Amino acid sequence: MNIKSKLREYNVSYNSMFCIFMIGSILGFILEGIWHIIRKGSWESHSATVWGPFCIIYGIAAAVLYVGAIFLKDKNILLQFAVCAFAGSFIEYFSSLFQEFCFGSVSWNYSKQFFNIGGRISLRMTILWGILGVAFVRILFPLIVSLLDLINKDKWNVYCICLSVFMGINLFLTSIAVLRWGERIGNPVDTPSNAVEAFLDERFDDERMSETFPNMVFKDK
Repeated sequence: MNIKSKLREYNVSYNSMFCIFMIGSILGFILEGIWHIIRKGSWESHSATVWGPFCIIYGIAAAVLYVGAIFLKDKNILLQFAVCAFAGSFIEYFSSLFQEFCFGSVSWNYSKQFFNIGGRISLRMTILWGILGVAFVRILFPLIVSLLDLINKDKWNVYCICLSVFMGINLFLTSIAVLRWGERIGNPVDTPSNAVEAFLDERFDDERMSETFPNMVFKDK
């Protein structure tokens, strides 16, 4: 069976990938919160958007892992671990670069962990990505395949369009809110120069942004 046939067999399309992205984003938000409770005894938001419980990096990883799992599901566990560890680290590293380049900020720093690269990825996190990836391939992948088969395609098309529009607006609003937050941090006496900045200052003030993104640190601010 060639690659295109395999992708069709497992419903690889925009709709299915978006569904997996949304599920992964929400599960990632929950996992990060639970991990913080285990480590520090309290819940902490790890949302990457101003609206909703969406940890975007997990959503991207879930979609990538789903496609990878199609070709890895019958492979041995060591190969599954190695590929997932590399893929997760690759996504995490370049997500950190993207955030710093576009917004002048970072949301994680592994500089104190053993064998890290620029604080963006570390050996411990690479191993964790490998473990999560193997669990995804061996446990979650069959469940997601069944879920995609059960989705009513006509109705999901409508849901997918609505959710895509929502997430597009959500990501855009998040982007400009974070940029404006960075401007306020860099210049505490800065006053809004237009209606958009006034709206962002009112609806997404420093307190709300700090609660939503407690781990975000701006470079040179």
